[in-house]
Amino acid sequence: MARAKSEHLNRLHFLTQRFPQAEIARKTGASRNNVSRYMRGARMPVEFAAALVRGLGVNPAWLLAGEGTPYLSDVNTTTERTAGDLLELVAAMNSVAAMQLGSLTGKHHLRVLRELNDALARFQQLKVSLNDRTAPIFNRILDDYWKALDKWELDRAHDIQRAAEQVAKLCDDEAMNLRFERTLAYHAFLRRDVDESIRHQSRVFQRTLPRGALIDEAAVKEAYNLANTLQSVGRMREARSLCDGVLALARDRGSQWPIFRFLSAMSGYCQLELGDLRDGMARIMAALPQAEARMALNQNSMMIRALLLSGAMDFRQAAEMGDFGPGHAQGMVSWAIWLEQPEALQLAVKKFTQPGAEDFTTRNARAWLALHKGDKEPARQLIKDFDLPRETGPHNERFDRAMYATQLARKFAPKDARTYFAQAEKAIGDSPPGVEMSAIGLANHHRSALDLCKEGKAPDAARAQAARAFFQRLKANGYGAFSELA
Repeated sequence: MARAKSEHLNRLHFLTQRFPQAEIARKTGASRNNVSRYMRGARMPVEFAAALVRGLGVNPAWLLAGEGTPYLSDVNTTTERTAGDLLELVAAMNSVAAMQLGSLTGKHHLRVLRELNDALARFQQLKVSLNDRTAPIFNRILDDYWKALDKWELDRAHDIQRAAEQVAKLCDDEAMNLRFERTLAYHAFLRRDVDESIRHQSRVFQRTLPRGALIDEAAVKEAYNLANTLQSVGRMREARSLCDGVLALARDRGSQWPIFRFLSAMSGYCQLELGDLRDGMARIMAALPQAEARMALNQNSMMIRALLLSGAMDFRQAAEMGDFGPGHAQGMVSWAIWLEQPEALQLAVKKFTQPGAEDFTTRNARAWLALHKGDKEPARQLIKDFDLPRETGPHNERFDRAMYATQLARKFAPKDARTYFAQAEKAIGDSPPGVEMSAIGLANHHRSALDLCKEGKAPDAARAQAARAFFQRLKANGYGAFSELA
């Protein structure tokens, strides 16, 4: 409270740098003594604030809250009208607050009720006016917000978010507020603030649920967005349950919707990651054909992933199927890293990465290519950049950092590899119930266990046995890609 009062007083003193107190008194109609009192910290009435806006051209949003520029001449016409409405809204609210509601039981109650009704009517009219005038501004801000996120300009996006939050308070447009919530979910996802992203996306899904019907196409789309966020942080069972529940609710009406088929494929993909390849592949295949081109690409990518895991397709055959978008490209490079084969790595880097790309997956593949040529430095630098140990971010990402560091270190620093392996084990143990590591990530981790635990001594023998049991279980469930390790 004291800080807010101090900042408000600083804004009044700022005005005196341009206008002497005598001029402020003259242009506002206030007495010189009152102006002096306000400048010393006395409570400023809303009437004086209104006079500053009219007489000096002060921006009320800046005067009252420190938002925007000090003078209305510095802002565009639309914002000026909105600022004027904001001041009128404050005045209307002030009128309501000043009413002696206790007099409702006295002889003047009818007059007070009429005044209260008139004030609230003006308040509602102003809300409508503010909504009409802020909606175009809000729309432009959200456009800029999304563009910043698309370019990964997170600092700029943070600044735009703050502006959007202020405008959202004045805009009652449900569609735009829903769009804002969806954008907040994506922003949090890019920041790797998983819990925040899921909270926003859950609210989007809940707000999209139709009234008077169980589910509609828009709600299915938001269910997919939420399921995709859940699976990206390892919450596979939740993602699958959400998919299956929404599919059951929408089945009679939505079986021909492209998003319905896409959600069916997502359910199958979750099954792949949860260790049930046959059921997962069956779900993905049952979702075909897909009429919507973008969704078809992603579903094709899911099917190729299932065929690779099953052993029915090798890496070169999968690469010849084509490029189905950034997610598919990253998955193919990750698969080449799993194989550790120079030919697969060269093909993956050539076909599925951009020249000069510095993302983690691409750097990992290049580090492996350098290792095959006898150059250990890129691998050492990449492990250093993992910033191990680091107890931040989603649990599945912590595991991935340690798992990939173990895989690299096995080739040139076995002692360090054991340290990273222990960190990967800890990441698994520390994960809350319901968080699952990816099938390929766990396979990589258990392969490292077999490589590092060859001496046959406790606890190595038990750890190696657990790794063999893992691969035997996957083989029994159709994961032919891991047959040799079983």
